[in-house]
Amino acid sequence: MSTFTKVLLATDLSPQADKLTECLFSLCPDTETEVVLAHVFDDDDDADPDGSSFKRTQSRLEGYKNDIEQAGYEEISIVTRTGDISETVQGLAEEYDVDLVLVASHRKGFLKRALMGSTTFDLARLAAVPLLINKAEPHEEQENLLRTIMVPTDFSRKSLEALNIIRSLREFVGKVVFVHVIEHSRNKHDYKEKYGSAMLFLQELVDEMKMFGIEADYHVAHGVASKKIAAICEHEDVSLIMMAKTGADMTHGEELGSTSENVVLNVDCAVMLVPAEDSDDI
Repeated sequence: MSTFTKVLLATDLSPQADKLTECLFSLCPDTETEVVLAHVFDDDDDADPDGSSFKRTQSRLEGYKNDIEQAGYEEISIVTRTGDISETVQGLAEEYDVDLVLVASHRKGFLKRALMGSTTFDLARLAAVPLLINKAEPHEEQENLLRTIMVPTDFSRKSLEALNIIRSLREFVGKVVFVHVIEHSRNKHDYKEKYGSAMLFLQELVDEMKMFGIEADYHVAHGVASKKIAAICEHEDVSLIMMAKTGADMTHGEELGSTSENVVLNVDCAVMLVPAEDSDDI
């Protein structure tokens, strides 16, 4: 049984967003999962039910619904709203009490839009439930997101919230790669102590995954966390990064850690940001 029982698939009807249905199938293999298909108009004229734009949008959404129904899902609803996209999507997530939000990121020019305050990053800051940011481009084949999952961890409880999701999907997960990055150390002795402690803890996590029948491995790196995570992600051919949405953004004052933000910016694979239910260290 999947952790996710009700999912909000928020689409801008772009070719990138067309791939979100495959993400749904990967992350929610239980066809009893309820699906809310949502599109947000940013123009009142486009939202006019008698207008051609609205009718085209409704037809596209019906196409999404048909594809999902053909995969065996039965509880599917369509909702359209008008307003600020990130705030409206977050409002819909609360209104429909979903436990996962799926969105697509447009990688072209992504850095420029992020620095200007993109919809994706606004959603990441506002999200109170796990947020899947898919990055597959129209020309790329959408792979199974659960093939190789990376879990970056600083060993706090919040950094390991993703394990609850992985455990619930253990029958479908191919491999889990744990990563810990030592960003600061006082001296060589301090570094060796941190490295040794990290190896012991990571090995415990690997052993736990193997008990669930999941292949697992770990990496300990030294340097800037987001850069090391991106490099290991490429080396391991990771299909999905699951990481905590932690820290505080100095500009917006919302919870989105600098590491998670930089990872979203700099990796090509999908990223799931997982809000922490308990921020106490384990």
